[in-house]
Amino acid sequence: MMKRKKAVMKKAAGAAAGCAAALLLAGGPKLAVNAAPPAGGNWTLLPAVSDEFSGSGLDSSKWNNGIWYDVTGELAFSPDNVKVENGNLVLEAKKEERNGKLFTAGAVESKFEVPGTDSYVEVRAKALDKRANVLSAIWMQSSPLNWAMNPNPEIDIMETFDYSKLTSTLHIWKQSPSVHLQVGQNRWNTGLADISADYHTYGLERSNGKMKFYFDGRLAWERSSSWDSFVELSRHMVLSLEGHLGHPNEAFLPSTFLVDYVRTYYNSDFAGAPTDGVYHLVNAESGKALAVVQGNDENASQLIQTSGRGRETSWLLKRNYDGTYSILSRQNGKSADLTADRNVTENGTAVTQYDYHGGINQKWYVVPTENGRFKLISALSGKALCVKDAAVSDGAPVIQWSWENPSVLNDEWVFERG
Repeated sequence: MMKRKKAVMKKAAGAAAGCAAALLLAGGPKLAVNAAPPAGGNWTLLPAVSDEFSGSGLDSSKWNNGIWYDVTGELAFSPDNVKVENGNLVLEAKKEERNGKLFTAGAVESKFEVPGTDSYVEVRAKALDKRANVLSAIWMQSSPLNWAMNPNPEIDIMETFDYSKLTSTLHIWKQSPSVHLQVGQNRWNTGLADISADYHTYGLERSNGKMKFYFDGRLAWERSSSWDSFVELSRHMVLSLEGHLGHPNEAFLPSTFLVDYVRTYYNSDFAGAPTDGVYHLVNAESGKALAVVQGNDENASQLIQTSGRGRETSWLLKRNYDGTYSILSRQNGKSADLTADRNVTENGTAVTQYDYHGGINQKWYVVPTENGRFKLISALSGKALCVKDAAVSDGAPVIQWSWENPSVLNDEWVFERG
């Protein structure tokens, strides 16, 4: 049984944290009533996984125009129904024939991955006119659907099934056959007759084993899950119009779903994070260094710890554009890597070396804890780089594990210049 660690974050005062986050992006044309992360955190905006939609067109480095299915109910998706104007992403529904359907709609899916562990994502949006009978949706998934990654979680932050409520739903996708299973839903009374009448903020916080859903800064639903992947696994952001309400009312078409911004935050100030350079990564529990097996250049070989210091324990840390780090062996140039299969969501999965390709399974958040120590969190799984069973012996394997229990330091690391 692994000993587990609970995050010890440097907490700003709740009100101050919220104000700081709001001020960071102040000056925009349409600030929301509660355009800030939840109080009590130390939130840092991640610009690479956020969008203010301030340009003249959809940012193709961040978004795909369209999603992995072509039709939804009585609507077909059309790239012509997606545009950016007046500081908004505009998704339109209209009466138009396409792919055997009489109506068309717009949808986008992010190319970026919203992190899981210790994240908060907020979308400020004005849902499509209730009278048009076309559903507006803000949700998180990844395409293509990886059937090996069961359960493959879907988190629906907001869907307009009831315009007086915030409807939030959890699903899993399973294969053989393909099954879309609902595993939780909440319908929270907003106190409003029609949320499509104005802009509102819709937020999701994932931390400490829980998901928290927010409407205009108010907590609407708190839910834990027996599947770590719901809380920890990174997901794409999807913004779409859907045909789940039945026949559209063409008397109120065309109509638009307006998205003012998508903002993603991480609960850390990243203070003292290392600059690019060569380091020995020393485990805070054992005092031994992260290593590749000397002379072993095979892909998928598990990383270990060792008491020596040499090229096999020497790593190049390189900060990426999105705030994550790549960790590259100086012995063979390979990357610290997680195999992106169904085991990526499991505690105990091996951390290995693999040819560098820059994918999300080779990216790590370097997050300060205390006393100069850091946790290395997979940008894909949301789990921490960890020495198995808190072993102190040479050759002990390095794995991933949920970071929860501060009494043992086998999942914290110190950077020694190499």
